[in-house]
Amino acid sequence: MAASSVKWDVFTRYRKWVTSNPVAAAEMEAVVKWGSYILAGRLKHSTLLCEIVYSGSRLFEMFNDFIIKQTIPQLTTKEGNRLQVLLTVMEYVEVLVEVAAVQLWGEVGRWAVVSIIQLSKCIGRFLLLLRYKTPIVPSPPIKPLDRRAAINTKQERLMFATHGSAGPEAMQLPHSGRVMRTLAGSSPIHLRTFTPPQPPNNNENEPVISRFPSAKHMTAEAMHILRPICHLGSMYLFGQQSWAPWILSLGMDVTSLKLYNKSQLTAAEKAELAHRRINLIYYLMRSPAFHTVTHRRIKYFLTTIGNRIPFAQTVCQPLLDYIPEWQKIYAYTWS
Repeated sequence: MAASSVKWDVFTRYRKWVTSNPVAAAEMEAVVKWGSYILAGRLKHSTLLCEIVYSGSRLFEMFNDFIIKQTIPQLTTKEGNRLQVLLTVMEYVEVLVEVAAVQLWGEVGRWAVVSIIQLSKCIGRFLLLLRYKTPIVPSPPIKPLDRRAAINTKQERLMFATHGSAGPEAMQLPHSGRVMRTLAGSSPIHLRTFTPPQPPNNNENEPVISRFPSAKHMTAEAMHILRPICHLGSMYLFGQQSWAPWILSLGMDVTSLKLYNKSQLTAAEKAELAHRRINLIYYLMRSPAFHTVTHRRIKYFLTTIGNRIPFAQTVCQPLLDYIPEWQKIYAYTWS
């Protein structure tokens, strides 16, 4: 009993410190994350150790985010959150599990683990899409918390509680959609008018988006979700160095993005699509494009920099040695 009470007391103190110093907690997480980059290529089993440190830093960041969210009612979780948490944890540890599988069971074990993880993620994302009507499933499903925005939200909440001007002017009923003025937002009797209140967070430039995806959006998101499974299946049929899996997955990515064109999307959904467009660059790091096109050019560039700039060789040479290993590990995570 004494040991459990001590542990609870330590956790309570830590939770209080994180909620009071969210920026300092973020800096501590960054230090741990950078430790994985420093260890890369410096020890015998540095790959596994780096992934343990990196995955631990991401889970540590996620844990702290949950602690901070508990103190801010505006950041409450929504339906399907447990599934989102599970998928996010899988994305954070999938490379660690893959590296461990290689050392334990070799290449056969690696591809078996990769297939199981991608199949599980595919099923989970389809549940979010079909059951919980998530229009676009981000990667990871739970984004890291914007600590500075959370601080501002908490300060506004404290200010409202201190000065007594709590709450928005109006609220919108969830089923009927009717907008009603709140008691806290009511004006003095001599200043009241019969003008109907505006919906909360109303923005004329922000389109009203239906939370039920259309058939076009469902098709686009389904193609994006199925892309890793189709890529792995075609690699099994045609081989890792065949262009068929590469072209198939790239075609599915581009087609999915094209289907989203000229659609009314929220700011968060537009940001996720922009992130997916940027991720198309990673196709240059996937086989066979990497071995036939990209690797030769990267090697020439780093060699030239290392030979012409003083002391650059100490940075360029480890990169040249580590890039093939990095490509072998990270090119097929799809996260």
